[in-house]
Amino acid sequence: MKKFLTSKWVIIMTVLILLVVFNALVFNVSVVNRNIVVGLGLDFDGTEYTLHTQVVLPKNGGVASGGGNNYITLKTNAQNINIAIDKIEKEQGVILSLAQAAILVLGKSMVETGDLTLVEAFFMDDRVHDNLLLVMAEDKAEDVMNATVAAGEVASLQLVRQLSPTKAPLGVSTITMQEYIRNAKNSNKINYMPMISVEKTEPSTDQSKENEDEADKFLITQSALLDNNGLQCLLDLDMTQTFSLVKKSLQDGVIKVEGEDFFSVHLVESKTNLSYDLDLMECKVKIKIKTIRTDARYINGKVSFKLSDEEQERLKQSLDTRVKALYEYAKAQKVDAFSIVDGFKKKYPKKTSQIMADDFLDNINLKVEVTITQVE
Repeated sequence: MKKFLTSKWVIIMTVLILLVVFNALVFNVSVVNRNIVVGLGLDFDGTEYTLHTQVVLPKNGGVASGGGNNYITLKTNAQNINIAIDKIEKEQGVILSLAQAAILVLGKSMVETGDLTLVEAFFMDDRVHDNLLLVMAEDKAEDVMNATVAAGEVASLQLVRQLSPTKAPLGVSTITMQEYIRNAKNSNKINYMPMISVEKTEPSTDQSKENEDEADKFLITQSALLDNNGLQCLLDLDMTQTFSLVKKSLQDGVIKVEGEDFFSVHLVESKTNLSYDLDLMECKVKIKIKTIRTDARYINGKVSFKLSDEEQERLKQSLDTRVKALYEYAKAQKVDAFSIVDGFKKKYPKKTSQIMADDFLDNINLKVEVTITQVE
């Protein structure tokens, strides 16, 4: 009997050891075969989607870290994103880890004619984080993903760094997946994202030049406005800056005031609020800015960076003109750039039928109120 019990425990211990060893082997295989995705691209050709995944290839079999890594772009075509990921994993014999993905680049045709609900449905999955940045390529996402960058770099992460300044500037505004999905669920809210252009650089024949000199450049000066039906219009640099001023709180940038006596101011801080009055059919855009003149002028023999009274009025008029020009441009494209309809609906929930009328925006009087605080 004693011998039987001893044999029984030997068998149990042997089985446990085998299970532990087997689990360790499986875990090691999954770690080795796990590819960390740092950037994603999505194109659409009218029938199929092309998914691009930029993944880290650690050197010497080490764990991927801040430096010393190589990168590769894996891509495939499929009917949706989930199928594309499955195909890449099966073809490459890897597991794609999307938790570290920092950016999603959408090709222009994807934004124009692709099914954007596919993007929303997939990226609500816990496999990606809410702060994933969204951008639109001027043409194909593939062009952005395959841009030539400095050695040891990768296009998606370089782009993320360009889009992530320490202070919110007067210019292109970024949008995260969380913000995009929140806006998409409100039919009265417009979505936006930066548009990325790639300026190709001719290969250098001078071997003494550094790799950085041969890298392509990302140009980020325009914005795309879109709703659930896709791309609605593009904003140039001037309108992009105005859009950011109205929609975001900013902490950096330069505002130029054109004219015979040209001058410019450095934007230290800005905050904008919109107020709504249904009885007056009026929307007021209230802009508060802290500024300092970029060039000094002399007053009574002393150097000053303050604006004169006349310059303050010209700055106010310039911002008034720019805000109204953007509003009218977007309205002509059937786009409510400032989400004015949504603002009226929130303030007057019982007047929805009046607010949702097709000609509601045409009858709104847009006013701009600018308050300037000067700093030394």
